[in-house]
Amino acid sequence: MPNPDQDPFRIIKEEGVPVAVSPDHPVPTKNSPRDIAFTEELTVGKVKGDPHYVFSEYIRYTVDEKGNMYVLDWREKSVRKFDKSGSYRITIGGEGQGPGEFTAARAIGFLTSGHIIVFENETQEFSCLTLEGEFVKSGRFKKLLTAPYLGFSNGNLIAKHVLRDSRKSVSITGLYDANTELLFAFHEQELEPYKPWPSRDNVDARIKRLAEEWSRIAYKPETVVALDRDENIYFAFTDRFEIKIYSSEAELKKKIRTELPFLPVEKRDRNSFLDYWLPRDISTWKTMSKQMQNKIKSLIQFPNKKPAFMSIIPMDNEFVMVVRDGNYGLNSLIDIFDSSGRFIIEKKLDFQMKEGLCRGNKLYTLDEDEDGNQFVKRYNFTFKS
Repeated sequence: MPNPDQDPFRIIKEEGVPVAVSPDHPVPTKNSPRDIAFTEELTVGKVKGDPHYVFSEYIRYTVDEKGNMYVLDWREKSVRKFDKSGSYRITIGGEGQGPGEFTAARAIGFLTSGHIIVFENETQEFSCLTLEGEFVKSGRFKKLLTAPYLGFSNGNLIAKHVLRDSRKSVSITGLYDANTELLFAFHEQELEPYKPWPSRDNVDARIKRLAEEWSRIAYKPETVVALDRDENIYFAFTDRFEIKIYSSEAELKKKIRTELPFLPVEKRDRNSFLDYWLPRDISTWKTMSKQMQNKIKSLIQFPNKKPAFMSIIPMDNEFVMVVRDGNYGLNSLIDIFDSSGRFIIEKKLDFQMKEGLCRGNKLYTLDEDEDGNQFVKRYNFTFKS
């Protein structure tokens, strides 16, 4: 008979690596915080008015140590800097192929060296700039790399590369050096063989192919990567609730694991994916007839269960926030682990967590209204006993 006073949290070792194992519910200690409260305090972005505050349908952002926000706008080919009060300061870059200019910028990050780094997926270039927008250096990937793009102050980066031969294709999420040579593979996944697209004249075949592509994406496990402010790497493949924490040199330091069950894919999840994600991600969606749109939606197949979680957000003091649920416009469910890896808090939020980032006791995330207008939001948070 189990002892009710026995702590269900334990730390075991696997091949010399400590693994923090929690049950399927929070198990805070006497001195642990048991709740977290969020207060919205700032929104950056407007629907209309001053163009410095109006963003396109695709933005990414990062935040420096002083709370300045850097918003990468793909359409404008530039980065806008806002101070911690949300006031516009400067525009960095612009469209072009010169030093510090962009053509297809898709990701931005903050480096511990005090620079920002901007990645471009089409040209395969990356640029480092000062926090005031001065060009520092640039480079070009020698291999075709795709997101996630995460940069390190030492010049290394995390991304995906696909190896193809006549028999199979393998996607490798790994740590690469500045010459795009693989230093360490976090995860390898065999991809389904590529099938050529049907001709535009064969509408039914194209509808079926589109549905097949989105059936491969909807609520499927994927690689999740994040960096903390010391450039430690948090990595997971979400077919299970396990987070591996590496040093910036890819030395495995510890793991966090729980026995949380997989959440079911419910009707509201399917509807949210179909009504929120598809219209935003298929560029030709608005040109399709309603009949064609409905046909694609009817053919998309969903799994019964969601992935273990969606994203990882490192916090101060080696705490970790995990976004377990709430994609495609739905409010988020988060789990928080303390510095030992102990599961201490589970919280249903009244807002969606998208591209979440913590700086001190501030949480930043992206928001979007019904018309697709984009915003950066900042929340103050406090832990409660």
